[in-house]
Amino acid sequence: MRTSLAILALGSLLWCQKKQKETNAPMPQAAKVDSTAIKIYQQAVQYNDPLIKIYALHHRIATEGASFGLLDSLAQAYFEAGFYRQAIMVVDEILPQQPRNATLAEIKALSYYYLQDFKKAIEAYEKLYEITNEPLHLYQIVTLQFNLQRYGECQANIDRLLNLPESAQARVRITTPDGQTQEIPLRAAAYNVRGVIYRLQKDYPKAKEAFEKALQVAPEFLLAKGNLEDMQKELSAQPAGKKN
Repeated sequence: MRTSLAILALGSLLWCQKKQKETNAPMPQAAKVDSTAIKIYQQAVQYNDPLIKIYALHHRIATEGASFGLLDSLAQAYFEAGFYRQAIMVVDEILPQQPRNATLAEIKALSYYYLQDFKKAIEAYEKLYEITNEPLHLYQIVTLQFNLQRYGECQANIDRLLNLPESAQARVRITTPDGQTQEIPLRAAAYNVRGVIYRLQKDYPKAKEAFEKALQVAPEFLLAKGNLEDMQKELSAQPAGKKN
């Protein structure tokens, strides 16, 4: 049996919407600002070179001291370069200073996701959702719980998501198994996840109802349409006595 569930594209979350900029945190009077390292950093930004940005930031930290602003920029540079473990280490060092910093919390959540440490990613997204109350972050928790087969928790969070007034306006980008990408309403995506869970549990009437609700919200939703068609083919191939 083929079941399809698409994970939300992760490149469009809050921290990616911020423009990367050089941070000049207030320095103690005795500290000397490393102007050469600042110029190197600015050149690296101009040429989109994350490795040189990391070098320049380390040079400034070694010269000027580890200010929050420099470490914040370092965490983002590590993430941009794909050094996810290092990004998490820096975030863990400075997040206690600003525990409701959504940018840092999201870097940590995304880093665990890309490391495929889904258990820690869920924990990080739960903390992020406490900060932002963004439906998209709750949907990320739903998809991660699905991947870990934590279906009871997943269904409970789908209920939460569907009951959020804000979710009515939210949209997500979904990729089908054959590589097609669609931007569809978040509620349609949530109903599709619910349908896949019920199908895996062989509760076909509830799966059909969930897929149909997804298509009521988004009639053009290819993934939900494909899931419903696959399930119907599977049922039609079964002996009559085995169909629910």
